Amino acid sequence: MIDNFYFYLFGAFFTSFMLQYLVIDLSYKKGLFIDDNLSDLPQKFHTAPTPRIGGLGIFIGCFFLMVNTEIGLFLMLASVPAFVSGFLEDLFAKITPSRRLIIMLVSAVMAIYLLGVVVTDFTFFKVPLEIGVVITIVAIIGMINGTNLIDGINGLSSGISIIIFTTYFFISRIVGDVDIEFISVICVFALLGFFVFNYPKGKIFLGDGGAYFIGFMLAVVAILLNKNSAENGTNISPWFVLCTLIHPVWEVIFSFFRKAVIEKESPFQPDPYHIHQFIFIYLANKNNPLTTLIILPFVLINNLIAIQFYDNHIALVVLALSYVTLYTVSYLIMYKKQTDTIKSGKQSLTRKGGLIDKDPTKSETN
Repeated sequence: MIDNFYFYLFGAFFTSFMLQYLVIDLSYKKGLFIDDNLSDLPQKFHTAPTPRIGGLGIFIGCFFLMVNTEIGLFLMLASVPAFVSGFLEDLFAKITPSRRLIIMLVSAVMAIYLLGVVVTDFTFFKVPLEIGVVITIVAIIGMINGTNLIDGINGLSSGISIIIFTTYFFISRIVGDVDIEFISVICVFALLGFFVFNYPKGKIFLGDGGAYFIGFMLAVVAILLNKNSAENGTNISPWFVLCTLIHPVWEVIFSFFRKAVIEKESPFQPDPYHIHQFIFIYLANKNNPLTTLIILPFVLINNLIAIQFYDNHIALVVLALSYVTLYTVSYLIMYKKQTDTIKSGKQSLTRKGGLIDKDPTKSETN
């Protein structure tokens, strides 16, 4: 075990926790870093002005990664462009999607160069290195955006990320990967320092900076876990990491296809038609914390099953397809209900204005 392991672990939590507290206090006293509840953003589900730079505390808390090995140092260095691109958007809201995409690309390239994270082995087939580099860049950028897509509901994005990093912690202990074990647990405790303020009351939001940083870390740590497994002969299936990330991964793929192919809209523009937003209305009765409690058990059960079959390629493919099927069928059922409610003139989700409720007796829960 790494020397002073528990010191670093609680240091990550305490650093993140204290920064969240200070940001919340400063924001309300000075009116800084506030996400306006009166804006018409399509993914707005809060009813009070709320600080939106919770990612800062998580990012600083994860600096404890750098005391481990050069892997932790390189990981944090590569994450900086992705975090900064989102953080600047949180502060100024003037960074175009294309510019943010370019900055994310820098982080992906840095990760490949510094850490050698290139995906070429898919068990059933392999691809040349050049194609692997392209796939890896797409995967990292996709996960960065996937984490951002599942943000908006209290505790959802951070809760799913905590489950995934905890999964990596346990599997790395099973196979003896000390580096990933340390990295994963530090990420968990830095996230917990944010989670206690974000859930259930939503005292502070993750923001784009936090979502981009977490998405980057999830993607690169997953690839590192698979890379180390191949080098050490521990036989973790490449499909294991896909299973652990399946919720944000499928969110990106499904949303991209829905927007670009079906709706003929830009896949880079936000809209309120994501599964967690439908669950918020149709299953959780517009209760924000309950929405998270409905989704997280499915992610947790999926990851627990994945741990049991971490070296079984076929079982993991079946598990991933099962989750995709459950997600898609659930989405289509609620989408139909959404269509029916629009026709009947009741509450609905609109692309520009977010949640519209024509029943004045109902209200949002922050």
